[in-house]
Amino acid sequence: MPASLYVHIPFCLKRCIYCDFVSGIYDPQKAAAYIKALKKEILAIPRGTSFSTIYIGGGTPTALPTEFLKDLIGHIFTRFDFSPPHPPLIKVGQRGGEATIEANPGTLDLEKLRDVKEAGMNRLSIGVQSFNDDELKLLHRLHSSSEAERAFYLAREAGFQNIGIDLIYGIPGQSIESWKKTLQKAVQLGPEHISAYELTVENGTLLHERIKEGGISVSDEELIIEMYNHTIDHLSLSGYEHYEISNFAKPGCRSRHNLNYWDRGDYYAAGLGAHSFINGNRSYNIGDLEDYLKAISDNRSPVQEEVYITKEKAASEAIFLGLRTTDGINVESFFKRYGMNILSHYQAELADMQANGLIEITNSECSYETNLRLTRRGLLLSNEVFVRLS
Repeated sequence: MPASLYVHIPFCLKRCIYCDFVSGIYDPQKAAAYIKALKKEILAIPRGTSFSTIYIGGGTPTALPTEFLKDLIGHIFTRFDFSPPHPPLIKVGQRGGEATIEANPGTLDLEKLRDVKEAGMNRLSIGVQSFNDDELKLLHRLHSSSEAERAFYLAREAGFQNIGIDLIYGIPGQSIESWKKTLQKAVQLGPEHISAYELTVENGTLLHERIKEGGISVSDEELIIEMYNHTIDHLSLSGYEHYEISNFAKPGCRSRHNLNYWDRGDYYAAGLGAHSFINGNRSYNIGDLEDYLKAISDNRSPVQEEVYITKEKAASEAIFLGLRTTDGINVESFFKRYGMNILSHYQAELADMQANGLIEITNSECSYETNLRLTRRGLLLSNEVFVRLS
């Protein structure tokens, strides 16, 4: 089965208050050196490797000049086979597979979008986060609500038929009414995919510091629950399938790249701090830019650590990842792949969580198969479920 490829671009024009990703402010000289090193690292992936999905993320890939992006994308497509998706997934764009690039509305214009599309990218993931200007300012976003809307229409004009929008709820000071308006605007635009993430406060971020100082207050838990429930209800009624805890898609437009992650498929990754998963083993790249550039310049691998995943760890990961999806886990298929009968191995835990309305176990009369999945309440309390099944 074809693998996936992730390529990390660690540059932004402005750092968001909540960001803890491996990224920094764009610098032309550093960016030029980075793209050169990144292309060299990519050469280490066996030539002719077949990929069904490619994802260029960050950071903000579209913070780079168009010539950098075209050079990088061309380098990827020239070297590797970009395979068509497996049925029944739809075929979009110029090429058979799914090729996504992340974008910030404040870095887009029609010419850049057309160039990126022509270079081979057929899916765009736009980091909107909110359609409320006050919330965008609090998050230190680069763009306004109107600029986000304009960026979406420009992407359509450039020919993108598969567009995703990222949104955040639980922003300090955000009301349920504001969140409803953001969702309504997103649905009105009609993207093929919507990701709705609860704002998380990570140590070391500016948001964490502001909260510690008392300048910002976190959102009330009951309000967060109300926002999440409304998200599921509103997007489901608007024709979006809720297929993962935070992800919704029109029929046939689920993110195939992310589905490969959740199914523990192989994926190569290149760039600063990038994580790969090949043949059951994980590897982690250097997270410091200067150290990364030095390693590549010295013809050394940028891999900082390699981790062998034991059979037990693999099964534990598969449970965590599988239950993130609303399809859940097919018990029989899981046993064939990992040699574990989940129902007997976690009998007591599952019985307790089933009694508490966190999970449901269903049996198909037609196929005699058993499926394990989270309930609506379980989705809200998913971390509690994952801890008990780890």
